[in-house]
Amino acid sequence: MPVRYGIVCDHCRKFYFVSGDRTASHIHYDRKRGEFKVVCVPPCKNTIHFQRGMIVPYIIPDAAIQRGYAHIDDCSPVTANE
Repeated sequence: MPVRYGIVCDHCRKFYFVSGDRTASHIHYDRKRGEFKVVCVPPCKNTIHFQRGMIVPYIIPDAAIQRGYAHIDDCSPVTANE
């Protein structure tokens, strides 16, 4: 399973990962605020603002790559030993 860096929504528990390709369509950079913004997928209406230092690595399922997010219960945090 691949490793991706991203941010977790505390409301819906989805892990949105930052990527250089179009699968990260949920994440946008807000130049005025100087930070990133994630608008969660429905039915969650949460908006997350974060900076680059707040992203964390997780091992995610292969199927989640096309969606651009995964449920946090399906992911594993990357530890220093991996």
